[in-house]
Amino acid sequence: MIDRNLRNLAAVLLGSLLALPALADTRQVEDAFGNAVAVPAEPQRIITLSESDLDSALALGVTPVGVVNGRGQATPPRYLESRMPAGIKVVGDLDNPNLETLLELQPDLILTGPVKPEQLAILNEIAPTVVTYNWGRPWQESFQRTAHILNQDAQAKTFIEGYEARTAEARERLKNHQGETFSIARWNPKGPSYMFKESFASTIVGDVGLRRPAHQQDAGHTHSMALSLESLQLLDADWLVIGTLATSGEAVEAMRQAEETPAFRQLTAIQAKRFGPVDGSLWTSTGGPLAAMQVIEDIEAIVGKADAEPVN
Repeated sequence: MIDRNLRNLAAVLLGSLLALPALADTRQVEDAFGNAVAVPAEPQRIITLSESDLDSALALGVTPVGVVNGRGQATPPRYLESRMPAGIKVVGDLDNPNLETLLELQPDLILTGPVKPEQLAILNEIAPTVVTYNWGRPWQESFQRTAHILNQDAQAKTFIEGYEARTAEARERLKNHQGETFSIARWNPKGPSYMFKESFASTIVGDVGLRRPAHQQDAGHTHSMALSLESLQLLDADWLVIGTLATSGEAVEAMRQAEETPAFRQLTAIQAKRFGPVDGSLWTSTGGPLAAMQVIEDIEAIVGKADAEPVN
């Protein structure tokens, strides 16, 4: 949550921003909730306050001046690290940007996920702010909205056509595995959770012809409560991936300890070597176009493992 103690600081620094030349040309766009927002026709200094906004901007060839750290990470989403040009400023953690840093960057447009009304009001005092997505909606929808806000509709259309071609290619490569079940789990300090059937990566799994197991059909885009070691069978499927948001810390240690238990080793996917560790910040968070393409690559690599036993 934005630190309300910084309101006074925001007001003071805002005065200096108001002295800057105003952008003459604006366009009216709609945010994810149907609200009209006036944005610069050609924004030059964009700040992205969510993982999917950063993902979308980079996919469109747009370099933000400021970004936030990824969910559960002390850096921007690590799957985007190689795509980020040097010099981009980190403005704080997801859901907790630093207002002073935001103001210093003098943005002319802020892109964000869903935030509380009071937070949105503060951000709009700094620069026009657009909520680009609503929870649980397809990544294509939010990507197209972000592209429209950035006046990049044609580029988004081209990318989505490329994604559709890529999923068709993946289905052909995985033609012998169509309909097999694919379990997606995030390991937390308290134990593993499986992702619900409308979560980001789950939609990609469906697009390439695989399906989630019957015991992972909960409606929603988030994940289950943490499972006990006695309930690990709920993770099992023909194929299994497990990720953590961070690369070290309590969740990683808890996962390593569980991997040594009989309950984990007896899972069908583990015994058959139909298992793969994945980047949890990519697979179990809110994804965008670049994440979607990477998930396809990961699925092909896991299902194509040479030492994996065939599914009966």
